[in-house]
Amino acid sequence: MKKVLHKISEIISVEFWHKLNQKSYMSIVFLAMFCIILSLLCSLAHLRKVWLVALIFLIFNSYISFQIGCLIDFHKLSKKWLLFFPIIFALMVTIHFAKYNYFFCLIYLCFELFGLWHNDLYQVRK
Repeated sequence: MKKVLHKISEIISVEFWHKLNQKSYMSIVFLAMFCIILSLLCSLAHLRKVWLVALIFLIFNSYISFQIGCLIDFHKLSKKWLLFFPIIFALMVTIHFAKYNYFFCLIYLCFELFGLWHNDLYQVRK
């Protein structure tokens, strides 16, 4: 029992989270998990489907996916990270939401690409 309590105290400790946050990809993981948890909480709070799709799926998650693309560009991460949020969202849709929400995976991937290219979109090439 002491070993289990010691392991739990290690996970709760500040050093563990500080070491975990040293990884450059953890901000992407935290943003994706925040979006998934927020979507699930809003649906469990019986928010109307129109508001859930409009506010959470279209506006909030699209903005977060744009920011994920910017973070991938900023940290110079592998392009494989572009698939992380759409795949996590697809798993959440499989578990809890209607099948037509799979279309948002493609939308989020497009916004991540816009975030990845945000410095290159309107530059004049010489």
